[in-house]
Amino acid sequence: MAERNDKLDKISIQLNENILAVKGTLELLDTSVTEDELHDLLIKAIERMDAIQELSNDMLAALKNCFDKISEMKK
Repeated sequence: MAERNDKLDKISIQLNENILAVKGTLELLDTSVTEDELHDLLIKAIERMDAIQELSNDMLAALKNCFDKISEMKK
């Protein structure tokens, strides 16, 4: 159980880091001067959103595994 908690904590930390990074990137969009800067910031935001999606899928899989284990224990 501790291993699952550690995995979920790690995923949660990574999600928070990526969400904060995307937020910061989007705030920088407002101050970008050139089209190239704007393009680079959008690419970074898209990459972070891809990471968030992957981490969300990992978290859902880990939670499903936890619920499956709980169901098995109840039987």
